[in-house]
Amino acid sequence: MLTEWISLQYFNKQTTSKKKFKAAKPYPHLILKDFFNQTKLETLRAALLAEPFEHIDKDLFSFENTKDLAASNNHAIQEFYKFFSSNEFKQFMQQITGEKLGSISDMHGHIFKQGDYLLFHDDKVEKRRIAYVINLSKAFTKKDGGRFMMYDVKRPQKHAVAIVPQFNTFVCFKVSARSLHAVEEVLSDKKRMTIGGWFYGN
Repeated sequence: MLTEWISLQYFNKQTTSKKKFKAAKPYPHLILKDFFNQTKLETLRAALLAEPFEHIDKDLFSFENTKDLAASNNHAIQEFYKFFSSNEFKQFMQQITGEKLGSISDMHGHIFKQGDYLLFHDDKVEKRRIAYVINLSKAFTKKDGGRFMMYDVKRPQKHAVAIVPQFNTFVCFKVSARSLHAVEEVLSDKKRMTIGGWFYGN
């Protein structure tokens, strides 16, 4: 199942190594471009656009959100969720992060439109181990905003890493009190579209 969904280059241990994950700054993470099978991800993107989204606007954030995609009736989303929550993929994630993961994970779709944002926070909730973001946006550049920002807790005034939300980029990071991150305001009329969630420990 892994070879159906993940690009073959990511079975190279030098590309997706636990050592590389743990050594990343400002906290353990990986940024994996062209991670998934392109055709399958295009199908997933089209399916997600057909899902109902609800706009949520609070002090910390403003964006559109789906319910947990485990409950979706769409075949393409069900197929992806089955793969992503499979023991095989979780074992792969354990190998590249060194984190022991349990049977629980969750998954939501997000759309950030012009003016939407997510202020920095750490995601630290009991038993969350690894957070992930699957980028489904099209034609985003730095000028469009919407970058995923990572911060060093010792120097939070300026981001340490800024990731343009390019299609088929997979980002994962270890959740801890150090894992400060944010999504900068979207500045253009493009939609910043992602699937994200967490893997939990026991």
